[in-house]
Amino acid sequence: MNKETIFTKPTETKIIQSFKPSIRQYWLTFAILAFSIFLAFSAFGINTITGLSILSISGLLIIYIILSIFTTRYLITNHGILIRKGPFSGKFREMSYCDVNNITIKQGSMQKRFKIGNLTINTERLSFVFKGVKNPHQIKELINKEKVSAYERRTLLRKIL
Repeated sequence: MNKETIFTKPTETKIIQSFKPSIRQYWLTFAILAFSIFLAFSAFGINTITGLSILSISGLLIIYIILSIFTTRYLITNHGILIRKGPFSGKFREMSYCDVNNITIKQGSMQKRFKIGNLTINTERLSFVFKGVKNPHQIKELINKEKVSAYERRTLLRKIL
C-alpha cells in the first residue's frame, strides 16, 4: 500500500455504538409529578384555577421529559463522540477523542440497582454529562478503547508522512 492510496480513499465514519438515556433515570421526577397530579385532582379539584394549573404544568413537564429522553442520542464512532440532546436540537455536536481528558462515572444507590449511571466526559473547555446511561462502565471502556485506536491511527499516519 503506497501513500497515494491512503489519501485517495475517503475516511468514512463508522458507528460503533449508539445509546440513549434510560427512562428509569427519571423515576423520582415522575413520582413527584404523579403526586402533584393526584394533588390537583384530590385536594384542589379540576374546577379550580390552582388544580388546573398544577395539572397543566405537571402534564407539560412529563411530556417534555419523555420527549427529551426519546430524542437524546449518543453515538460512539471511530472518529469521536456525537451528541444530540433534547427535542429541540436537530444537529449532532461532535467531540473528538483527542479532546477527551477524563471520564468519570457517578452512580447513586438506585442507579446501581437499575444498572444505569451518569457518565461525565471532561475536555479542556467543557464537561459533558450523559445521564441515565445503561452499563456506564462498559461505555467508559469502549470510549477509552476507541481513544487509544484513534491515537494509534494518528501516530501511524505521522510515521507514514
